[in-house]
Amino acid sequence: MFMRLAKIYKQTDFDLEYEKFKKIYPDAAKFLDESDSLDRWTRAYSPRSRYNIMTTNGVESINARLREERQLPIIALLNSLQTLTTSWFSRYRKASVASTTNFTPPIESILSERFNIGRGYQIYELGRLEFDVRSATNSDITNSDIVDLESKRCTCREFVIDKIPCSHAIAASYFCDVNFYSLCSKYYSVMIWSLASSEPIYLVLNQNEWPLDDMLVLPPVIKRRRGRKKTKQISICWRIWRR
Repeated sequence: MFMRLAKIYKQTDFDLEYEKFKKIYPDAAKFLDESDSLDRWTRAYSPRSRYNIMTTNGVESINARLREERQLPIIALLNSLQTLTTSWFSRYRKASVASTTNFTPPIESILSERFNIGRGYQIYELGRLEFDVRSATNSDITNSDIVDLESKRCTCREFVIDKIPCSHAIAASYFCDVNFYSLCSKYYSVMIWSLASSEPIYLVLNQNEWPLDDMLVLPPVIKRRRGRKKTKQISICWRIWRR
């Protein structure tokens, strides 16, 4: 329920769901209110665009992948990173070249899903490229959202935050014969995906080939903590579960 709260787009929807959360989990809600502000962990109150990045899973995955390499000398660690990123870039380049769509596969999947949702909407034209999109009958204005295709905005806030047209915007664009692909951010396109992985990453030169020009490079001064150095973190939840 916490993760669903964090991913809600509209502040009004978040406020309603958060009140339910407080009733069901009062201690958890108290902890959240005292430990951090809403703009730090919610999509609805974030002052910046988070896109779809709501966790640090990507960083944790790389840390886990490089658990053994992090114990190596710095040059060996850098070369391990080079080998890893080069393999990723090679895979992405091949995938982007083989792609037959305008945008990356995840975005194409999202657009397809939102297109199917938007097929059941009713569209009412308000002005030039501005529409009232409703998901039920004409009288049900509670399920109504205002779409402005020119400014690429919708009151559901999905369009504004994700930079991908929401189901309301797709329905409105289909109504007025506008290609909804043109409403997507260019950074989701296959062309940008290909450019992002186009540059090669080279290995660190052999130390004998470093152009130091007789410059003496000293290691940084580091004050180490007492005790044994930690190499692996075990969460409290894992310890409790094992008991």
